[in-house]
Amino acid sequence: MEKSHELELTQMRKSVEKLGFSTEKYGDPTLMRFLIARSMDTDKASKMFVQWLKWRSSLVPNGFVVESEVPDQLEARKIFLQGLSKTGYPVMIVQACKHYPPKDHLQFKSN
Repeated sequence: MEKSHELELTQMRKSVEKLGFSTEKYGDPTLMRFLIARSMDTDKASKMFVQWLKWRSSLVPNGFVVESEVPDQLEARKIFLQGLSKTGYPVMIVQACKHYPPKDHLQFKSN
């Protein structure tokens, strides 16, 4: 990682903390995605990261999707849950060729 990027990553971490959130669970590659998306502007990237954290926690409140929430997808054998990666992220294999969207999209919304 370039020295200039290390400085921006450090600034972004501090900025996120000032907004009342933590980057502890997220590595440099994740934070770099937000910095690149905001032309390396640490304040804008931090705000975008916090918005993403809020969105993610509302969509997946437990931090993962349990098998009981996607039985139809598993039954169609187009999704295979593989557990967690070494960094704690869920791993899932999707065979897109087996996906036929249902007419009722409510099953994709979490309760």
